[in-house]
Amino acid sequence: MNVYRTVQGYAQIGFASVMIEDQVSPKRCGHTKGKLVVEQDEAFERIAAAVDARNEGQDILIISRTDARAVHGLDEAIVRGQKNAELGADIIFIEAPESVDEMKTICKEIPGIQMANIIDGGKTPVLSPDELHAIGFKIAAYPLTLISAAMQAIEKSLQALQKGAQPSGLMDFDKVRRIVGFDDYYKEEERYSASRR
Repeated sequence: MNVYRTVQGYAQIGFASVMIEDQVSPKRCGHTKGKLVVEQDEAFERIAAAVDARNEGQDILIISRTDARAVHGLDEAIVRGQKNAELGADIIFIEAPESVDEMKTICKEIPGIQMANIIDGGKTPVLSPDELHAIGFKIAAYPLTLISAAMQAIEKSLQALQKGAQPSGLMDFDKVRRIVGFDDYYKEEERYSASRR
């Protein structure tokens, strides 16, 4: 019932999709140790409830995610992916396959749209979008790429400042101002200032 209500709520506020997972709470990153998943029946009930909410008039895609690969092996992950596709999930996400062969098996054995999760230094091979597409993946997520790049830049900048040097590779201030929205704000400010004259 919680999954059903959650999918309804996400759809009503305009979300394009919702990911329903089979991990126990609290969940863990898919490429770290110590993950646990619920039993098959509960995992499938979650997907069924999400699909029911979608089918009863909600405009939202259902992404089914299983972390069973790390806990029970690839065969169990494939069984879960196949059943989730059968239940009507729109996108199938088998987390953390550990080789290109496993990735190929997932795309071959499970019908529907497959999603890959690419984490530099994670368990899944880092492949280019073209390589992923050739294997059979239609969607790829890069959840830590921007965070990692930002953290690296912050660390290097702090090290430079600590040494009394000016950090290198900084974005031009005009561009920062434009991205943050200062230019738009200045235009609005001028509009209202002019109207008061």
